[in-house]
Amino acid sequence: MPWPPIRATCLMDRQSHELHDAQLGGMDCGELSLATKLQGEDRSLALFDRAYFSAAFLLGWQAAGEQRHRLMCATENLHHELIEQLSPSDTLIRMPLSQRTRQLQAELQSQWPVRLIDVAVGARRRRFITSLHDHRAYPARALAERHRQCIEIELGFREIKGKRSENNTLSAAEDGMVRAKLRGGGRCIRLADITGGVPVVRQQLR
Repeated sequence: MPWPPIRATCLMDRQSHELHDAQLGGMDCGELSLATKLQGEDRSLALFDRAYFSAAFLLGWQAAGEQRHRLMCATENLHHELIEQLSPSDTLIRMPLSQRTRQLQAELQSQWPVRLIDVAVGARRRRFITSLHDHRAYPARALAERHRQCIEIELGFREIKGKRSENNTLSAAEDGMVRAKLRGGGRCIRLADITGGVPVVRQQLR
């Protein structure tokens, strides 16, 4: 009997592929909804996919602890205004919050500041946004290099899929039982026996 699909959003260490946290839900549960439940770590940099571009989520992630920073690719149609030009390709900007976001979270201000960097990655120019505003402590090119290493995300999930394929039969057929079994595995296995999902990668700040 086919087992029900499970959506998983994971917090994975970029270098060791250690799974620090995982939130599981049915396919009717969105990735952002699951990601808001992830337990981040202080003094860390999280590399997010563009799918997590949400002011409410990103600001909430940062506010949940001490020095919980983020780095992600900038969307092409990024609405913003200039705060300060740090270098020809490095700026502090502020972006507007949508009216919907402000209605849901009235404590948020109408705009939020981020750092926008524009650097050459190989033969292409790439833009990134980050909450690491100190351009001297965290140079733009060094941040771009960290993001380039996101290939480790794919390697980590290949390992997870490999573990899953070794034993693709689960004894529980009901959704709740399957989810419970996956949670149990996540607590005791370095790379939990989880199929699917979009990872969030954590790197400890030095």
